[in-house]
Amino acid sequence: MMSETRSGGAMLLRLDAADHIQSGDDAILHLHEAAGGAPMGRIAVPQIASVARLARRLQILISRPLLIGGDTQDIRMWVRAKPVDDGVEMIFSEWQEIPHPPGNETAALRAAESALAPEGAEWRTGADMRFIHLGAELDFAASGDAFSEIFPDAAAGVTPLAAAIAARRPFFALTARAGAAQRLVQLSGHPLFDADGSFLGYRGKASLAAEPDTADAAPEAPPSAPPPAEPVLPDFGKRLDLALRQPLTRIIANAETIRSRVEGPIRGDYAAYAADIANAGRHLMELVDDLADLQAIDRPNFTVAREEIDLADIARRAAGLLGVKAADRGLRIEAPKMDETAPAIGEFRRALQIAVNLLGNAVRYSPENSTIWLRAEAEGDAAMLVVADQGRGIALEDQQRVFEKFERLGRDDAAGTGLGLYISRRLARAMQGDILIDSAPGQGARFSLVLPASTPA
Repeated sequence: MMSETRSGGAMLLRLDAADHIQSGDDAILHLHEAAGGAPMGRIAVPQIASVARLARRLQILISRPLLIGGDTQDIRMWVRAKPVDDGVEMIFSEWQEIPHPPGNETAALRAAESALAPEGAEWRTGADMRFIHLGAELDFAASGDAFSEIFPDAAAGVTPLAAAIAARRPFFALTARAGAAQRLVQLSGHPLFDADGSFLGYRGKASLAAEPDTADAAPEAPPSAPPPAEPVLPDFGKRLDLALRQPLTRIIANAETIRSRVEGPIRGDYAAYAADIANAGRHLMELVDDLADLQAIDRPNFTVAREEIDLADIARRAAGLLGVKAADRGLRIEAPKMDETAPAIGEFRRALQIAVNLLGNAVRYSPENSTIWLRAEAEGDAAMLVVADQGRGIALEDQQRVFEKFERLGRDDAAGTGLGLYISRRLARAMQGDILIDSAPGQGARFSLVLPASTPA
């Protein structure tokens, strides 16, 4: 079911200093009454009331998107609220009605279902629905291609794929023809939104589907031994991942908005509470990310791509990603120089994930005002990325324990999930490499990502 956009231009609403309606267009008044408001009484839609009060309190023009949920549909719109006299004048535009999916399916559930597709290559679009990321297997498209050009079904108007994208809904295991060769592809995806509800694009998976076989089907064997049932926990983990990611993102963003006093001054202790909320949200998001990776790598058929990468370049990228966090603690990161290279074979995304994890641990556990070294080199048939810190070190008897699930060596702080090193080693070994450790109490720690070297052609 596609969304409906109202025509007729902007709609107006005028509130007095007590948020009572002085005048308004019919659509806004009907929305107010549907929320339980009395005719010409105090505005009953919380989202509208919140923007009006903010504009009146700050005495500035406020312009932002709104998302208003209802029993059968959601309404998206854009509002401009301007203080006038003792009240507020509000202009609403871009009104869009988005019907809920049939039955009792919620957006979170549908988003969770999109992760249950068969294993496939990941893809991502921007808000303009052009690809910004494509798995190597998706050779029928390139970065920058429009989604509707590669998948004409997305522009057909009446297909389930087109309807889902037009309504910004998740879709699960839909088949479509792709590219000039009209290859049959199975697609799953879910929409991405930022903290203010703005559409950011889609993220999902795609895999080549088997062409329909028109030949007579072979007779089925008698069901003497039914196949083993799929385990329940992995599916639950996928649903948990998708169901938690969007609300956690909003919690973190809103807490940061409060902490940074973007919408006006607040008491210092309230700002500190908001910072605690944001930090807790980030910790939960880190756990969600790790659980999603854990679910993937523990599968027997888990594989990674094999491509030519440069561990020196990956080290520099990791240093750039964590440079601000390190500077906040007075840490100095020494990364490989721009002319250094260490060619290796592995999957770029996974190798960067490992490097960020190893460097993140060094930043987290290094003493303030110390130095972290990143070194990359290739020798013989092996390439290596080394992360060395000046922390308290790890005893010999504990050095293999750090690679176990949920192992944090007795740390009682809130940082870390105890999964990062386990996941990193599993990823390294999937790339036919490993992670080595060299440490002693009081002498810091040295973690090395070792991968097969890339031999010149």
